[in-house]
Amino acid sequence: MKMLVIGMDGVCLDTFDRGWTPFIKSLLDKGEKLHLKEDLISRGWSEVVTGKHAIETGALYEGPTGRGSLDWTESFKIADVPGLGEKVKPLWQVLNERGYKVGVMNVPTTFPAPKVDGFLVSGGGGGGPTSQDVAPEQCYPSSLSARLNGMGYILDERRPTLLFEKGLYAPADFFARLREKNDKRTQAFIELASEFGIDFGFIVYKSSTVTTETMLISELEKLSIGKGEVNHDFIKQSEIFYRELDENVRSLVEKYNEAELLLISDHSMVINRYSVNANEFLVEIGYQVKDKRRRGLMDVIKAYKHLVPYSLKEKIKKNKKIKNSYQSMVPFNPKETKAFSQSFSSGQHGIYINDEKRFGGLVKEDYINEVAQEIVSKFNSHPVSIEHGLVAKIKPKSNSAVAYKFPDIVLDCPDGYFTNNKFREFLVETEIPDEALDLHDVKKNHRTAVKGHTPLAVNVNDQWSAEGSNDLTLVYQHILSKF
Repeated sequence: MKMLVIGMDGVCLDTFDRGWTPFIKSLLDKGEKLHLKEDLISRGWSEVVTGKHAIETGALYEGPTGRGSLDWTESFKIADVPGLGEKVKPLWQVLNERGYKVGVMNVPTTFPAPKVDGFLVSGGGGGGPTSQDVAPEQCYPSSLSARLNGMGYILDERRPTLLFEKGLYAPADFFARLREKNDKRTQAFIELASEFGIDFGFIVYKSSTVTTETMLISELEKLSIGKGEVNHDFIKQSEIFYRELDENVRSLVEKYNEAELLLISDHSMVINRYSVNANEFLVEIGYQVKDKRRRGLMDVIKAYKHLVPYSLKEKIKKNKKIKNSYQSMVPFNPKETKAFSQSFSSGQHGIYINDEKRFGGLVKEDYINEVAQEIVSKFNSHPVSIEHGLVAKIKPKSNSAVAYKFPDIVLDCPDGYFTNNKFREFLVETEIPDEALDLHDVKKNHRTAVKGHTPLAVNVNDQWSAEGSNDLTLVYQHILSKF
């Protein structure tokens, strides 16, 4: 194998400073690091795969459907990229065209699995299932699904499934399943890589690491400052999980010790220090008009959402009409509002101008930039923005067919500042609950950890050779420069 890329979702350099991953730490210490900054609007894994930012591909964590309404969606898969295969060529396509075989496993948003010279197993989500079993359309060749299922391969089980469906509320049981997922993935990758004789390997440990970090870092924070109750068993089991992941990585690196090795992630995870509600700011400056009836309905739904059984929630999610109706709810009067922000995903969220063409709003298309400039000026001169280092920027220029999906105004917030519409103020300080983490009572709407802007990008045994945008598209460029 000429190059091996190991991805771990939601980790950064600090993740491996706990003393739990001595092998990974040794790799990071000797490697050359890229110091990147992700805007958290564009999907990081898609940047790695396509070499393009979301403004060119439409690979946002969430965005408008652009049908002249406020319809909203979190769905994205690589097949949605305009010009895929011609203007935008995924890594595996370029490498295959240059005569190299590839092995890609569990990279998000790669559903359905494209045809490749080698093998490809899709990651869950992004329009594909997030279940234990692997469907034929999630593999190339499709015959691999039966083989992987026979091996006990776990495609992508996430926190709600593990807790509310499987009932793995004890930390030991919860992490045993995450460890099993990683072990099976490592085993499957090694077997298939050998069988297909690949030149380029790309394996991602996704939901296991990001799920762990999402709950772990708040417990470690309380432990370090000596405030609040701590779930020591959860921390202990997290350590066991990471020590086993360390061995998974060791087995891959030692197996392919002649390959150039890249260790990457799509973003970091950080403590949620503040919540930023852009809609409250827009109301304050007169660019948005609240609708008490709409807001009241949203509050009722959120208040009683936790009472809905998990099985029913899953059925609702599969009903596109119901899911779209929920995601498209807004707390403002669309006919009197010039700008708004939506916030369903766990990424960062910008501000959209409520224009006539995209949203059926009151702003004429010719005045979008003018209104955006006004809002940027007012945002950047606001005392709260100045005090907390919040910065608004006009989105980059692009002629892409999907650029309309990208927010007209990008909100650049420091790590730990999460943009959402839950609170009734422009900015609210958020605190970690004093109670110890209880897996029986994990409230999705109370985020103690959020995505951070600093992904992992380390070349262990060579130098980076890419230049340009300071984001994960550089990884794509570097990979292709070596083949």
